[in-house]
Amino acid sequence: MEMEFLKLKDGEARADDNPNLVEFTDEEGYGKYLDLHEVYDMFLNLKGIERIDYLTYLDNFDRLFDIPKEKKNTDYKRYIQAMFDYLYGYFQRVEPLYDVDKELSSLEDEFELQWIQGKFPGWQKDASSALAHSGAHLDLSAFSSPEELASLGLDRLKRALQALGLKCGGTLEERAQRLFSTKGVPLEKLDPSLFAKSRAGKGRESAEKQKEIAGIEAQVYHLSELLGEQRQATRENVERKQARTSDELEEEDEHEEGEEAESDDEETVLYNPKNLPLGWDGKPIPYWLYKLHGLNISYSCEICGNYTYRGPKAFQRHFAEWRHAHGMRCLGIPNTAHFANVTLIEDAVALWQKLKSSKSKERWLAEQDEECEDSKGNVVNKKTFEDLSRQGLL
Repeated sequence: MEMEFLKLKDGEARADDNPNLVEFTDEEGYGKYLDLHEVYDMFLNLKGIERIDYLTYLDNFDRLFDIPKEKKNTDYKRYIQAMFDYLYGYFQRVEPLYDVDKELSSLEDEFELQWIQGKFPGWQKDASSALAHSGAHLDLSAFSSPEELASLGLDRLKRALQALGLKCGGTLEERAQRLFSTKGVPLEKLDPSLFAKSRAGKGRESAEKQKEIAGIEAQVYHLSELLGEQRQATRENVERKQARTSDELEEEDEHEEGEEAESDDEETVLYNPKNLPLGWDGKPIPYWLYKLHGLNISYSCEICGNYTYRGPKAFQRHFAEWRHAHGMRCLGIPNTAHFANVTLIEDAVALWQKLKSSKSKERWLAEQDEECEDSKGNVVNKKTFEDLSRQGLL
């Protein structure tokens, strides 16, 4: 087996000799991660699209409904087709026994229903109905019969029909009947004979293109759901690589090569009779380090609900954390520096009452602290000044 592996590594063995060999790129990590760099480059080349980094793209590449319909042109169709081809091929390589073709074909009925009802994400029919056109558009909700429309006159009905791309000829009654037939009906459901020749052909062609693009989007949505685990792993892998230098990446590659040989040893139960905390390598820390950091000493805080903290460092840090702050808030006491190292509810309440009484004595009172001066230059407080002025002694 070692010789066969060396042949594969040196390129001496070809895919023709191994028809069952599944190939992955270096970025895919033998099926653990997605490699969307080519699709990401196509996304950046789309016109009118906001530029984002690759990490953000991994979170939002399936939010196709956020892209306006006006920007979903031919280039956009090539982009989502490339995305579907990659996701489909990747899923077949990762899950060869999963019948993804059958599942995608079962989505067609659901997609057709959503498309007809105008509820497919990103392709709502509100903007394409006969009641939502601007310009010379006429709001038909206020009319209940063609006779009421006929009262508007030939010119007004002609402008309304032109705004919808319909034929605008005929008598007054024919125009009113033609316009009233569009009330509450999407344009693609209208009789093609009602449209002008150029409008009818363009309307049908545009509707078919939009439906084809939406069908590809529906398949991309489903494939992204199936690959949710690989997608999350890809994001974490990209974050980890971006935070490391080139030397650290080389060391990681060397570590991954020897990781498979050590996997059997890691599955064994660790010997930890003293219940010591685990270090960065997943093994118990040395006992001398455990004693050095005081992790053998436990501190209890009544304000935190008798929660126990191991070590003085964790105990001092918890006074600024959410658990202690929530306990102080429940007692109606601000979590200030005055209450540092106070863990008993009784002590905290007593200290708060003492602080409130001292603050009330130091509070400024206008009657006692405000000074007034009489005509002779004598300075007295405000209360004395008002008493003397009421007695007429000033």
